[in-house]
Amino acid sequence: MDLPVENLFQYGGIEYLTLDESLRITGCSEGVSRLADDPSSVQIGSDVRYSFPELVGVEDDIRAVLEGRRDSYVLRGLCRQRPPDASLYVTVKVELRRDHGSTVRELIVIVEDVTKWMTEIQARTQTSNEASLLVHALTASKHYIENIFEAMAEALIVTAPDGCINAMNRAALSLSEYSPREIIGQPISKLLPEDQLLGLLSDSVGVTNGELLMRTKGGKAIPIRFSRAPLRTEDDIVHAVVYLGRDLREQQEAQERISSLETKYLSLHEALNTNQDTAEIVWTSPAMAVLTKDLVKVAGTDTTVLISGETGTGKELVARAIHRLSSRKGSLLVTVNCAALPAGLVESELFGHEKGAFTGALHKRIGKFELADGGTVLLDEVGELPPSTQTALLRVLQEQVFERVGGSETVSVNVRVLAATNRSLDEEVRLGRFREDLLFRLNVFPLRVPPLRERPEDIIPLAEHFIRLFQRRMNKEVTGLSGDAKHALGKYGWPGNVRELANVIERAMIVCDGNVLEESDLALANVPRKGDWRDATFDEMARQHLLQTLEECNGVIEGPNGAAARLGLKPATLRSRMKKLGLARTGGGFREVS
Repeated sequence: MDLPVENLFQYGGIEYLTLDESLRITGCSEGVSRLADDPSSVQIGSDVRYSFPELVGVEDDIRAVLEGRRDSYVLRGLCRQRPPDASLYVTVKVELRRDHGSTVRELIVIVEDVTKWMTEIQARTQTSNEASLLVHALTASKHYIENIFEAMAEALIVTAPDGCINAMNRAALSLSEYSPREIIGQPISKLLPEDQLLGLLSDSVGVTNGELLMRTKGGKAIPIRFSRAPLRTEDDIVHAVVYLGRDLREQQEAQERISSLETKYLSLHEALNTNQDTAEIVWTSPAMAVLTKDLVKVAGTDTTVLISGETGTGKELVARAIHRLSSRKGSLLVTVNCAALPAGLVESELFGHEKGAFTGALHKRIGKFELADGGTVLLDEVGELPPSTQTALLRVLQEQVFERVGGSETVSVNVRVLAATNRSLDEEVRLGRFREDLLFRLNVFPLRVPPLRERPEDIIPLAEHFIRLFQRRMNKEVTGLSGDAKHALGKYGWPGNVRELANVIERAMIVCDGNVLEESDLALANVPRKGDWRDATFDEMARQHLLQTLEECNGVIEGPNGAAARLGLKPATLRSRMKKLGLARTGGGFREVS
C-alpha cells in the first residue's frame, strides 16, 4: 500500500527500516529492534544484514527491487529465539520506498510480527514446519490481496470503527488529491461530510449505498457512488469499515451530453422540417413594406424584439427572418411555445433541471436557453408564462445568467431573445398577469405583424405562393386561380389570417379536378365574406367568429390553447355565449342549432 513509513507502526505488529543503496540503515521505527535477530545491531548507519542475517546471499534479489525490476522480496515465518524458551516469528518484506515528491532511491524493509498466527496455527498442526508453510501461504495471499487493492479502478477507503482512515488505495488518493501522509489517520468526514454520511450510515447493519460528494483537498466536490460495509469478527464486533466508491463524473457528463444532443436533435429536427418555402415572407402591401424595413434594421443588432400580431399572421416567420439576417445565423434558433408547456415544467424547459429536482427528473437536463447559447431563443406566446418564470426570464434578459431547477450553480449564456404574442401585453399588465418591468425589457424594439385584412394586396400573391408549394408536394398540375376564385378570396374576411389562407388553398388543391382553382373549390360559401359584414347582425358575426375560433382550436374550450383563452373569456362564459348563440357540439365539431 502507498503509505508513509511513519504510519506503518499503526498497524498491529508491523515495524520498518529504511535502507540506502548500500543496504545501510537510514531510518527505523522504535520497535523494529525487537524483531531483529540481534536487537543491539539495529543502529543508523549499520548494515542491515547484521540485524537480519537472512538477507545475506539474496543481495541480487534486493538489487532487483531497488532497480525496479522486481516488486518486492519476501521472507516469511522467520524464527527468533527469545529466552526463556520463547519463539518469535516474523515476516520480512523488502520494497522500493514510494514517497510522493522524493527523488531519493531508498528501500523499505517491512517487518511483521506473525507470532500470534504461528501460535494459533501450531495448536492446530503437528509441527512448526507445517505451521511455517501455512503462514507462507497466508502471507502470500495477503500480498496478492494488497496488489488487487492497489490495482482497483474504484476508490477504496478503510476506516477504524470510529471513522478514522486507516488505508486508501491509489484510486482514492488520486481522487482526494491528498498524499497518504496528509490523510491517513484523519476522520472520514474530511472526505465525506457528515451531513452526507447520515444518508449512508443508515440503521442497516449490512451494506448500504448512496451517492455522495467527495470533498477534495483543493475544495472540489466530486460525485461518487459509494457502498459502505462493516467488517465484523466472529463475535460480530465491527473492527473496520470499508467504503467502495465509483467516480460518477464521466457518467454524469455522458448523461448531460446525451440530454444536450437529444434537445439539439429535436430543435434541428423542428428547424429542418420547417419547409423553406413556407418560411418565405411574401408581400407587396405598404403595411408589410414598413414591417420588413424595420425587420432588416433590427436584425443586425442583439436587441430584444417583441413581435405582436393576431394568430396566423406569421410571427414565427418574422422571428426566423430576424435570426437568418443576424450575426447569430450560424447558431441555433430555438423556439419555445410557452402556451403548450404545463405550468409546472416551464422553468425546467427553459432553464433545465438537476437530477432529482422533481419527480421524474432521473437525469440532469439542459434547457432551451443553455442549448441556444450563442444563438437565438424565440419565446412564442410569451404572455402565457407564469409569474415565477417571468421573474427568472427578466434576470436572463438583464444578466444573461440563471440556475437550473433544483440547482444552485449559476449558468451564464450569450443568447438573443425574441418574443411573440397574440395578446395585448399592456392589458395583461393592467390585469396583473404580466410583469410591467418584463414588458419594458421585451418591448425594446416592437414589431407588429398586420392581419391579412389590413394587407389585402398580399392575398392573391400569397395564394399563388401556396399553390406552387402544394403543387410540388401533391404532384398536381394546378397553375393558378380563376377570376371568380380571386374575387372570393379578396372579399373574404380571413379571421385566421395567412394560416387560414394556407389551409384553404391546401384543401382546394385536394378537391380540385382541373388545372385552375375555382371558387367552388375554396369552400368559402358558408362563411361571411368581407363585403357581407356590414349586412350581418352582431349575433351572426359573433356566431361565425366563435365557430372559426373553435375550429382553429380543434374544439378545445379550456386550457392555455383553448378557445376561451384565445377569446379572453372564462370557459363558463364561453359556454354560456355558445348556448345563447345556438352553437352545439356534434360529432367532430360544432354546428348551429335552432
